[in-house]
Formats: sequence, structure tokens, C-alpha cells
Amino acid sequence: MADLAEIHELLESVRVTLNSSMNPDREQLDRFHNELDAEIRSANKRLRECDTLLADGHRSEAIQLAEQEPNLLELVSILDFPELPEWNDFVAELGLTVTPELQIDIATDLNGAYADDEPLERLMRRFRVHSLARAPLRSRIDLLRQIAKRDAGSSYWKDDLKSYEQARIRQIADESRDATTSRNSVELRRLSDEVHKKPWSVKPDRKVVERLDQAMVEVRQGESVARLSSVTAEFNDARLDGDAERARELGDTWEELAQKCNQKSEAFRDAKAAVAPLFRWLRDLDQEKEDERLFAAEIKKLQRALRSEQSSLDEIYRYYDAVDSIEGFEIPEAVQARYEARLIEIEKQRKMKQYMTIGGIGLGVIVLLVIVDMILF
Repeated sequence: MADLAEIHELLESVRVTLNSSMNPDREQLDRFHNELDAEIRSANKRLRECDTLLADGHRSEAIQLAEQEPNLLELVSILDFPELPEWNDFVAELGLTVTPELQIDIATDLNGAYADDEPLERLMRRFRVHSLARAPLRSRIDLLRQIAKRDAGSSYWKDDLKSYEQARIRQIADESRDATTSRNSVELRRLSDEVHKKPWSVKPDRKVVERLDQAMVEVRQGESVARLSSVTAEFNDARLDGDAERARELGDTWEELAQKCNQKSEAFRDAKAAVAPLFRWLRDLDQEKEDERLFAAEIKKLQRALRSEQSSLDEIYRYYDAVDSIEGFEIPEAVQARYEARLIEIEKQRKMKQYMTIGGIGLGVIVLLVIVDMILF
């Protein structure tokens, strides 16, 4: 097999032969043709071997084969010269066997494998550095997972990954126990994320996972209680500002957080005692609003009774007492004045009726006496 410089020289001779106006020497022509045919066939053979390796998932091995001298992709790019079709037509007219086409499609796949292999090589270099530096197992496992994913055809990385994960699971058991004992919420959260969010090929120990999950429940409950203090402070600021709408929103937030807390804990009981006056303030506001609504409704009833000629004195008294019994509100002056005027009016009507009744009785007595007198005398 010739080197790349010799192949360049061969192709230049082919071009000169094609461009020459003179008939080429037959022996020389045969030599050029045979050398070019051998090079193309040899390149195609290497391409097919690489294609087989790629099909079996052995990307790294295919690239290693292609890297042998002369570099296969460089060789293909040289042999794929523009004058090749013209050369084949030329030798065919002379009765020579046509040179086979280069298997460019395989070369294209091989070039893609190079592109895929570059990130893999970088990951492998990082993994070697991490290993030499004795980086934490979790960091090396993350790299191994990426390598195994990129080089999915190789079982070597998967076997290594299982071994590393088994060792890491044993570490997590010890680390989770220590973090639980020391109530290290940051470490517990990190371990929980590692157990639940990483793509393990070896299933983590169930007891370790359960212990972490329980610890995280307690961590989240503690965090919720801590947030209650912050919400209570905002709640109090809203009360001082007289912002009832904002206070109600914060009250809802407080109660939602409370559902996530351990309500039997001392911390929660302290938080509940701290916020109690604020909820009382909200309830007082709600009661005041309800009283306002009730007072307005009773005022309307009283006003309707005062306007109606059919209303009895007892009815008016009853409506007035209902209004007067609602504490914290004063009867409007206009309504009070109308009430008093209506009472005076009713009293006048009562006296007039009384006078008319007395007058009617007197007249009846007189008439009766006259009749008696007439009968007797």
C-alpha cells in the first residue's frame, strides 16, 4: 500500500495522461490503472471492515482501524478525485476493467463516528483525571454514566458502572445515617436527590431509601415551620398597614404551609401562638363587615316600616330595637328624626281616635236620654 504522497503522485500522472494529446504508452497506462485500482480496492476493504465494527457498536475500534497509516478518511478524500469517471471511461475504451466506485457512504458514517467519539474521548480523559485525583465516587459515577451512554456498544463501561454504583450505595448508607443523626438538611437533600434522580443501573438499598425519605419528610416539615415565621412577619406588616386583602392572602399561605408541618411539634405550636392575634384581627374585621351588612339591612327594614301607613307601633318599635341592638353603630340622624316624627304622628292619630270615640259615646248617651224622655213623658 502506497503512502499519501505516492498516491498524490499517481493521481497527478492520471490527470496528465487524460489531458495529453498523445497516445499513452500501453505499459505505463496499465501500471497507472492497476495501481489506482489496487488503492481504491484496498480503501474499500478498510471501509467495509470499519463498517462492520460500527454495526457491532465498536466505534472506538473502527476509529482505531481508520487511524492506521495512511489515514483512511484522508485516503478516501484523495482517491475521490473529480477525474475518476473520465478515467474509467478512458480505460474502458481500451478494454481494461473499470475501477470500482469508492464506498463514500461508509466514509460518511465513519466521519460521523469521529464526531461522536470526540466527546467520548473528552469524557474519558476527565474520568481518568477524576480517578487519579480520587474524586468522590458520585462524581466519577456521573462521568461513567455519560461514557456508558455514549459508548453503548461496549459492555466494559456498564460492568464498571455497576461496580462503582454498588460501592456508592454502601457509602450512601453510612452518609445518610450520619446526616440524619446530625440533622444536616443540606446533606440529606443532596443524598435524596442522588438516590431518586440519578439513573441507577443497580437498585439502591430499600432500607436506605426509606430512611432517607423519612428524614426528608422531617426536613421539609422543619423548613415549612421556618417559613411560617417569615409569613407571620409579612402578615403582621400587612396588619400594621391596614391592608386586609394582603393579610387574607398571607393567612391562606400560612394555613397551606401549616398542612405540611408536624403540628405536634413545639416549633409549630410556637408559630401558631405567634400568628393567633393576626387571625383574630382578621376575624374581627370579618365580623365588623358582617355587622355592617346586618346593620344596613335592619336600617332598610326600619325605613320601610316608617314609610308604611300600615305599620303598627309595635312593629316600628321592634325594627328600631333590632337596629339599636347592633353595637358599634349609630342610627343615622335622618332615620332617627323620621322615627321620632313617626312616633309623634302615631300618637296624634291615637289621641284623635280617642277623642272621636269619646265624642261618639257622649252623643249616643244624649240621643238615648232624649228617646227615654219622649217615652216617659
